[in-house]
Amino acid sequence: METPIYTRLIEYHKKNRISFAMPGHKNLRGLAPDLQKCDVTELPATVDLHHEDGSVMRACELLSELYGTRRSFILTGGSTTGIQAMLASVLRPGDTLCAAADCHMSVINTCALCGYKLILLPVKTDPEYMIPTGFEIDALPDEADALLITSPNYYGITKDINKLSKMCRAAGIPLLVDEAHGAHFIASDRLPDSAVELGADIVCQSAHKTLNALTGAAYLHVCGKNIDAQRVHRSICAFESSSPSYPIAASADAARATLAKTCYDEIIDECNEFCKAVCYATKVRSVNTDDPTRIVLCFSEYETSGYEILKRLSDYYGIDAEMADMFNIVLIATPWNKHSDFMNLFRAIRDITEALRPRIEKRAQCGTFSEIIKADPRRGWFADSELIPLEETEGRTAAAPVSVYPPGTAVIVAGCVIDRKQIEFIKENREAGAEIDGMKDGKIEVVK
Repeated sequence: METPIYTRLIEYHKKNRISFAMPGHKNLRGLAPDLQKCDVTELPATVDLHHEDGSVMRACELLSELYGTRRSFILTGGSTTGIQAMLASVLRPGDTLCAAADCHMSVINTCALCGYKLILLPVKTDPEYMIPTGFEIDALPDEADALLITSPNYYGITKDINKLSKMCRAAGIPLLVDEAHGAHFIASDRLPDSAVELGADIVCQSAHKTLNALTGAAYLHVCGKNIDAQRVHRSICAFESSSPSYPIAASADAARATLAKTCYDEIIDECNEFCKAVCYATKVRSVNTDDPTRIVLCFSEYETSGYEILKRLSDYYGIDAEMADMFNIVLIATPWNKHSDFMNLFRAIRDITEALRPRIEKRAQCGTFSEIIKADPRRGWFADSELIPLEETEGRTAAAPVSVYPPGTAVIVAGCVIDRKQIEFIKENREAGAEIDGMKDGKIEVVK
């Protein structure tokens, strides 16, 4: 009997590949044992996760104690559920959300479904590595009812949450932080401070990205005193399945316990030594990220792209990188990576670069979101739509977001008029090997 998904994943696991991608348990190395035995439903002996019986409440209390929050919740639908619950907890239909332009596409989708207006604020791009970096604003738009930022981003770069929290308090609006990639920050003084410590009102984190939990495990932390924790819980129940996964929840609970006793200093040292060795042996450059466990390697000195490097690592060396862009690859390291993983990665990069030609002409990439964008995602989402070739979409209103995935940052926003710069950005990345979400057979959805 044919089992395409099951068969493919079992065959993948048999190959013993090296993972510098999520999930953080690194192909089961750090995963709690016997999680399959936790796959039960809502029975008298197990209770519903959403009902918060004694064991569920205690697990959430321990999570809250570890991070120092007012209240914390375990999620089984990833940080996407966290983002949905955060927004539904503080906004009402017709309200306006301000968000940094590098927000995840789930932010835009939630605005569309819940009827929030959206203002996207520009994020600076590093001209040398062409990655999103700083986010500086002098004042919040008057119509803002909440501010959401992503910190750290996929490249391990954080935003000035302390400054932004002060601005939000002065404006009387909540600060929401998508800290999906920063659940491990509390593990070492050599890592950035977590948003839960810097004045954020609500913070969501993915336990499966940098901790050793199953994919889908996440945390939602209520920090601000003006946040209605009961409404947060109600929002979680509304967006999560009515049968949340016990194995995922159990792995999130176990990951919290592991985090409390895990030292990240060794993996930080390993990452630092690896980056020094690669930069010494090749013309690859290491991006100076805020999170030393997030390795970003730039290949702009070679006639290649990050997408090509990622594919070669996968196809010829059995090494999985987390993501790539036109110039860089991004690797996620956790305490469950071995020294041998880094040695194999080093040898692979050295071998690959020895066969590459040096770049003669500097290559530029067109950016997006250099100006403030005001959008009504619901207007595009619920309108009658049609699929048309990307090249013909200039001047048309998008019916759905389009993003390069990963990282899942929208290039085209539902409800916005599409411009030439966005079209060229998508074309360039698609031709280089990027996966484009929201595109089918070279066509995207626009309002009729």
